Amino acid sequence: MALDLSKSVFFISETKPELLPQSISEVAFVGRSNVGKSSVINAVCKTKNLARTSKTPGRTRAINIFTSAKGRWIVDLPGYGFARVTEEEKKVWQKMIETYITSRKTLKMIYILIDSFVGPTELDFVMMDWVRKLNIPFKIVSNKTDKVSNLNLEKLKDTICEICEVEKEDIYCVSAKKQTGFGKLINDIGNLLLK
Repeated sequence: MALDLSKSVFFISETKPELLPQSISEVAFVGRSNVGKSSVINAVCKTKNLARTSKTPGRTRAINIFTSAKGRWIVDLPGYGFARVTEEEKKVWQKMIETYITSRKTLKMIYILIDSFVGPTELDFVMMDWVRKLNIPFKIVSNKTDKVSNLNLEKLKDTICEICEVEKEDIYCVSAKKQTGFGKLINDIGNLLLK
């Protein structure tokens, strides 16, 4: 039986990963600025305004944590990429993300969000290569499928599978805007958080 993510509530926001308390299990969402991490988390938790969304890239500036059961976390990491912030702030975010990912012993999975319309960017490939080297498991969440005209989901998965070198079953094609494609992802997260 998977954990019921619809009971998720905001737990904590922190800019210093080393100050985070211990968890039992956690999964994290990472991706470039404006790919829709907060919208995807809201859809996963079936709650409209759990994670704050914005049209402005780079709105998530801290590690935001949501929980649906004590010690079981869904983590929203700041976006990487073109957010309109200073280079200094980008470096701080990068260090924050790196420290979080390398220091969390209870991290079960990283979900790397990509844009279905744009495809994986150079920064996404850098992230994938880096977590591979660290032996941290990751899966791909391809958001914004609603933007792809004449969408063939199997073809999209095949393409992502090939260029990202991941298994087909480790790819979730979703649309946070249309609230579609979330069933298997919700189940995956719910199961991982119970481990």
